[in-house]
Amino acid sequence: MAPFEVTFVDVGHGDATLIKTPDDVYILVDVYRCPGQGVDLFKLLDDVLPDGDDGRKRLDVLAITHAHDDHITGIGDLYDRYQVEKLWLPQHGEKLAIAGNYEDFKRVKDEHADEDTEWPQGSRSHWTTYADGDMTVRCFSPPGFIDPSEEIDEDEAKRLVHENCVVLKFSYGGCAVMLTGDSNKPCWERVVGYYAGRVDEVGTEVLECAVLHASHHGSRTFVKDTKDDDAYLEALELIKPESVVISVGPDSKHEHPHDDMLEIYNDQAGADNVLQTCVGGTIRLEVDENGARLITTEGERYADDYGWDDEDRDDDGGGEDGGGARAKRSVPPAVPAPGYEQRKQQAPTRERYG
Repeated sequence: MAPFEVTFVDVGHGDATLIKTPDDVYILVDVYRCPGQGVDLFKLLDDVLPDGDDGRKRLDVLAITHAHDDHITGIGDLYDRYQVEKLWLPQHGEKLAIAGNYEDFKRVKDEHADEDTEWPQGSRSHWTTYADGDMTVRCFSPPGFIDPSEEIDEDEAKRLVHENCVVLKFSYGGCAVMLTGDSNKPCWERVVGYYAGRVDEVGTEVLECAVLHASHHGSRTFVKDTKDDDAYLEALELIKPESVVISVGPDSKHEHPHDDMLEIYNDQAGADNVLQTCVGGTIRLEVDENGARLITTEGERYADDYGWDDEDRDDDGGGEDGGGARAKRSVPPAVPAPGYEQRKQQAPTRERYG
């Protein structure tokens, strides 16, 4: 295993990204578990997470970028199933509770110990560190707590959540990965404006990263307010990604990834370096201590090892964005069933070294 690993799990029409730090801390950014879509996230976690001290597997950090269904579906079941040590949560109030799974999100937030709950907030410094400082996490958004007016409608609330979505950059060995949630154009205009206006040692160069997890499943909202707008490209040009990963399911009802956004990513990183989970399945990034990185598409292996059991399949669960249907609660055994074993990793189908 590489010291630093990022697994962009193919979960269908949502996000779930599992990070392993050099000191074997496991961080899950966002939750989406919908029977029949992608792979079963719980089977993967059962297999790779270390044992906790209460008889359950241990997840060191559960981080949520924003509380829309495609980022929190299954959060209640996950919290009950695993020993979650810390929560990183978005800073928005209950007036923005427009997701079908919001009550589960709120229950997890309320039950977790205050001293083990953190609220990432953008700043000029590293937000937290691991492995004695060899791995750093920087938060770019949100700038603070969201407190909208009572009169806000659902569409305005969704945009406000995206504008204040949690954005995190993980760096190790000279390789950085940016996780953007569903952050939109106003979010990035604010972030770029903040760092462009600095007069100290921290400027827009801090946005650079090798791998970008595309915002909002490849939506154009990353660079446009409406379809016919001119694209705002300053943020992407400052990030300078060499690879782009798009977490998206097949036949998205929102037509994600949008064709115009896909063209922009292709222009920035090269078409061969823009990867979609709906095409290649689960995507893994491995980084060694010297910063050399390897990206592999491992859809076949993950589908074989962590695919849904036939009795668990259901197409009516969790929808894209806020307001989707609640996923059917189906939980596989905590211990893999007899005959279920980890298969040898296939040769990588695509690789890049830095």
